[in-house]
Amino acid sequence: MKLQNGTRIAVIGGGPAGSFFALYLRRFSEEAGLQPEITVYQDRDFDGLGPKGCKGCAGVLSMSLLNNLSELHLTLPNEIIQSQIDHYTVHSPYTSISISNPEKGKDILSVYRGGGPRISNYVPRISFDGWLLAQVRSQGIRVDDQRVTAIDVGENATIEAGERKTDYDLIVLASGVARRITTNGIDYIPPATRTMALDELYAGVDQVYSRLGTWRTHS
Repeated sequence: MKLQNGTRIAVIGGGPAGSFFALYLRRFSEEAGLQPEITVYQDRDFDGLGPKGCKGCAGVLSMSLLNNLSELHLTLPNEIIQSQIDHYTVHSPYTSISISNPEKGKDILSVYRGGGPRISNYVPRISFDGWLLAQVRSQGIRVDDQRVTAIDVGENATIEAGERKTDYDLIVLASGVARRITTNGIDYIPPATRTMALDELYAGVDQVYSRLGTWRTHS
């Protein structure tokens, strides 16, 4: 497929993978003097508190992701940043291992993927995913909150969302491994996954600092 003016592109999933794809596509299209029609489908409200808005991720932004933001001329607002990290600590029943940031002078940041813990009331909203999706909207990219239930890549590439089917020239699946969407016309096999549990236990700031210290990510 050759990108042209009016090429219709659907991105299923408005998390970082889908949002970055849409933002880079917009940037490179403009550099080439082209204007494709881009629609990002995202039904989760990232500003929701607790599990409702969170994808269940620790929310650590790697140096490469921060470089992506810089390349797109995006500056992360201070209220989105939960903390700066200078160590990782891995705990096991036998020992604990601390690993320092190997690249001095480069930040590793932690953020909330959703709107924050369930028992909280952050104003303004602090979701990194929500902020990044807002940057997508600011570039004139359409964001549809309908849930995509099926993809058909037969003679015409179509997606089914809500009660309607829509044709596209290109469909990008960026919904993550947890979302199983029916796909027809292609031998797509979702990757194998394992089940894990992630929860929030309120212990208080003093207890956390006394046992785990500060500015670290623990697992």
